[in-house]
Amino acid sequence: MALGDAPEDAYLGDLPVVLSASRLAQPTREAPGAITVIDRDMIRASGARSVAELLRWVPGFQVGEANAFRPLTAYHGLADDNPRRMLVRVDGRSLYSPYFLSGVEWHKLTVDIDDIERIEVFRGSNATAFGSQAFMGVVNIITRPAADTPGLRMRLTQGENGIRDRQVSIAQQFGPLNVRLGMGRESDDGTRGLEDNWQKHRADLRMDWQPAATHRVEIHAGGVRFDNRAGTAGELSDPPRDQRSSSSFGQIRWHWLPDAQEELTLSYLHQSERLKDEYGVLITSAEFPQLPSWATINVGVDFGYTVERDELELEHTFSPRDDIRVVWGLGQREDKIDAPQYFYPGKAITYTSRRLFGNLEWRASDRWLINLGAMAEEDDYNSAQLSPRLGINYLLTPEHTLRVAIGRAYRQPFPFEQEGDARFYGNGVILLRQAYQPPSETLAPERLRFREIGYLAELERWRTSLDVRVFEEKLDRLTHFQSNPSPLFPPPPMDDGEAKQPIGNRKVSIHGAELALLWRPAATSWLGLNYSRIEISTNEQDIQSKPFYKNSAPRASASVLAGWAPWPNWHFSVAHHYVGAMAWYRDEDDSLPAYQRTDLRVARRLDIGTTRAELAVTISNIGAHHAEYVPWIKTGPAAYATLRLEI
Repeated sequence: MALGDAPEDAYLGDLPVVLSASRLAQPTREAPGAITVIDRDMIRASGARSVAELLRWVPGFQVGEANAFRPLTAYHGLADDNPRRMLVRVDGRSLYSPYFLSGVEWHKLTVDIDDIERIEVFRGSNATAFGSQAFMGVVNIITRPAADTPGLRMRLTQGENGIRDRQVSIAQQFGPLNVRLGMGRESDDGTRGLEDNWQKHRADLRMDWQPAATHRVEIHAGGVRFDNRAGTAGELSDPPRDQRSSSSFGQIRWHWLPDAQEELTLSYLHQSERLKDEYGVLITSAEFPQLPSWATINVGVDFGYTVERDELELEHTFSPRDDIRVVWGLGQREDKIDAPQYFYPGKAITYTSRRLFGNLEWRASDRWLINLGAMAEEDDYNSAQLSPRLGINYLLTPEHTLRVAIGRAYRQPFPFEQEGDARFYGNGVILLRQAYQPPSETLAPERLRFREIGYLAELERWRTSLDVRVFEEKLDRLTHFQSNPSPLFPPPPMDDGEAKQPIGNRKVSIHGAELALLWRPAATSWLGLNYSRIEISTNEQDIQSKPFYKNSAPRASASVLAGWAPWPNWHFSVAHHYVGAMAWYRDEDDSLPAYQRTDLRVARRLDIGTTRAELAVTISNIGAHHAEYVPWIKTGPAAYATLRLEI
């Protein structure tokens, strides 16, 4: 099957079976939380060039762009230009990079968007299933098996602003082994007024091997080379320059299925990341009056780094009784970080975390379903923290479900928050600036206590689903960076002798509601409505601080999504988004007014013999230019055409 073809009963029968709630395969009505599923047809109809764009469709999410290649994604706000409270997984591999300031680095994703089977977004904390990095939510990307891929597929995209994407994949079967290899290049000219044009080269390999009926092996590997411009014209300390980064990984997952009720999975991952970002700055007293009038100083800056990750995980699912299913497991992750500019005096960091998790699903009766889970996690900085969750689902009828969930979660601060010390020297010996200083004491994990009530209707007769969620999230010990006097003596002359320091004293309460309504009469036809209302209160006024968190999510946001095929071989889709006024974690002057955005796609199938083809035109961001990160960076419409060929 290709180019959007899918059996009707895949969409008109039971709702999808999801894995992102408890690690157990569950229908959405039995999951202990709210889940948004974006499937293959929706992904294609969106015309999106990246996964991050698709999260605009999910209620409660905020999406913006710090620059053309650096999307910002957060759930329920509480984010600066480096969101770090949400986990993204690809076939069991974490895309979270908890080394310096950022959490998810979308440009390092090796998987082609056409190879994604579905995206499951768990709306709410899920540290119980996936640990500290899933503090506020999980985006779980599941790719298509190699056997479910056309033998040859090509995609070419060309458009405004230098959009030039080229993708190709081949798939082949060798007895019990199915192989898919994909390669591609993506690029565009960036945002007008910024130094952010970029080019990405990627390769991705998936091999599925079934040596016996009870054994299955998945091998995933891939790599990215990313070249981009960075910096700001006229900024002495951040001049325009070229950057080059790379990332590669290899992952093997062995599944043993002795019977229909039991599965044992053992996985190992090795990942490597590198960045080259080295430059020099020449400063004088004209730019920095703090310096002597005769001084001319050369400052060497090297933000380059190397990171190696090794991760091992065991997961076991079994059913001791007909009414009980259990999943449990354990894992360890080790990161080796070499980043001299971030950790003075250039020391290498080894950061290890360990976890033990489990979830029990008990079908107490035909109507009552109980999920009880917990995650115990520790790292080199803090002792074990327990993240428990209790979820109770009551099936009013086969089509109507009530859901209640309560729990607690922790986010372990990452190495830069615990040990970051960034110093800048002139002529190699004169201390000029300390940009970041370590905390005065080891930071305690951030803590979140949550409770929610949900209602899910699955009206098969009307091919409609309705998901309503009302929630409360109370967070404390939140880490933020605050400018404090540098402890160095004599104090550095720049920035008034101050350096940013992580402080873990913020408290936040988030209340709100989310609604997701979807009518889907056919696989490629739908009409959806998403809405969220979020209220944030903080203790920031009590500690005489700027109210960054309070306005970090819009009070109201909504999306309307539609896709339909009015004639054979034609498909139209449109998405309209409203985002209320908000501000990322910046000064009040950087607040953003409410804006609206519309995306439109028209596609025509052009099958020629055995070759299946599709030509599509996408216009994204229709309407007036608007700001999504800071007021002076505005984005506007972009049109591009995409040709797909499959054999």
